[in-house]
Amino acid sequence: MIARIPAHCRKASFRRAKPRWGAAALETAILLPLLVVLVFGTLELTDGIFLKQSLAIGAYEGVRVASRPGATAAQAQARIDEVLAARNVSGYTVTISPNVTPTTPRGTMLSVQIVMPAGTLSSGPMKLFLNRIIQHRVRMVRL
Repeated sequence: MIARIPAHCRKASFRRAKPRWGAAALETAILLPLLVVLVFGTLELTDGIFLKQSLAIGAYEGVRVASRPGATAAQAQARIDEVLAARNVSGYTVTISPNVTPTTPRGTMLSVQIVMPAGTLSSGPMKLFLNRIIQHRVRMVRL
């Protein structure tokens, strides 16, 4: 047998809940935009961190290849392209200095710098990195 709730009890609980509906709507109206900004801002920042780390890995791999005995700048560029293509990063420019040839002497300080506009990777509506440039440089001595 199912117990029935008397009508006067149902009305009292209904009357108490009614003013709370307005408070919940007001809280939602205030906090929802803040929550949306927080979520999309976090997505934009993680995109920027991913891009910075990708450039760091690419520059390191490039200078590591260039520092090997007998390596060339073209081999370093190919390794950078391979690493960044695997991470779906495009639109970057690479500077390898000095120009690395098989005859570059041991002990030469090599530098690889990768520069990329950060706005190209931005996928969210906030565009926090619009008109910003992210770059990374790695230096290593030729072996």
